[in-house]
Amino acid sequence: MIALSACQDVKTWNEFLKKERGAQLVTIAHNPSLGPILEKTFGYTSENMLITMNDEMIGVLPLVKIGDKLVSMPHFSYGGPIINSDADVDLCLTTVLENNKFEARSFDKLTDNLYENKITCIVELKETVEQQLMEFKSSFRRKIRKSEKYDFTVVSGSMELLDDFYEVYTKKMLSKGSPPLGKSFFQNLLLDYKYGEAIITAAYDGSQVIAAGFTLSYLSFNELCWVSTNSDYDKYNVNSFLYWNIIKDSIQKNHRYFSMGRSTKNSSNHLYKRHWKPMEIPIFYNYSEPVGNQLKELTFLTKIWKLQPLRTSVYFGQIVSKYLY
Repeated sequence: MIALSACQDVKTWNEFLKKERGAQLVTIAHNPSLGPILEKTFGYTSENMLITMNDEMIGVLPLVKIGDKLVSMPHFSYGGPIINSDADVDLCLTTVLENNKFEARSFDKLTDNLYENKITCIVELKETVEQQLMEFKSSFRRKIRKSEKYDFTVVSGSMELLDDFYEVYTKKMLSKGSPPLGKSFFQNLLLDYKYGEAIITAAYDGSQVIAAGFTLSYLSFNELCWVSTNSDYDKYNVNSFLYWNIIKDSIQKNHRYFSMGRSTKNSSNHLYKRHWKPMEIPIFYNYSEPVGNQLKELTFLTKIWKLQPLRTSVYFGQIVSKYLY
């Protein structure tokens, strides 16, 4: 019989995933420190669960409770259960989670109620920077090298870069018509993220920040979770400049994977990421109930959000982002 029990020992959780990362993708969303950070920031309830069969541990399931709904994982691209690759188990979330409403983001179809319009692009990293560069088309390599000739500087760090990151992030979110996450969320990640690194990487033209990204790593998986650029510098390929510097850093730190996060299938963002020669893996949003209209895809709300000043976008964004995950 398959059951869930609360994880009382983080070491057990991490050791299980260390063994599984050679057989399947283990992402940052399965870092057990994320749930408590989401709880601290948004007031959710963190519920990291062990999956057992006949009282033997066979998997893990990171969960956050939002109202009467269980989510794995809000504000991140992935989640869902990871089952021992040697176990012969056909997991049914509806049965395991009983009568609960739920949403689980996974690389697997776990229910019949699916939203299938998202994809993630993940680069399997080479041993050296030069080997990685040679994976790209010659025309794209030239763009990267050209961007490196400009007099831009790159700095990686933590809390000291938060204001600069948040400046370009909030401006970009307003231009896209999306509510920004509150600064406290990123601050809590920098303060409380464990078992990996939370790093801000920022590019500058002199003293002006022109691009910034926020990466999280866990068990050799490094993800650029949030990235924004100053659109005035798009002609200088500053986006590729920042990506390439983070990829180089990932290789130097011996990460196996570099994730560019999720995109809507065939969007301009998705097509751009293809230049980096990634694996393209569908993300399935598994629901306990039939999927209705996706609030995030109601374009008229995007148009309305763009009309407000940056100050109110930041203010209201930190309020509504608790519910838009």
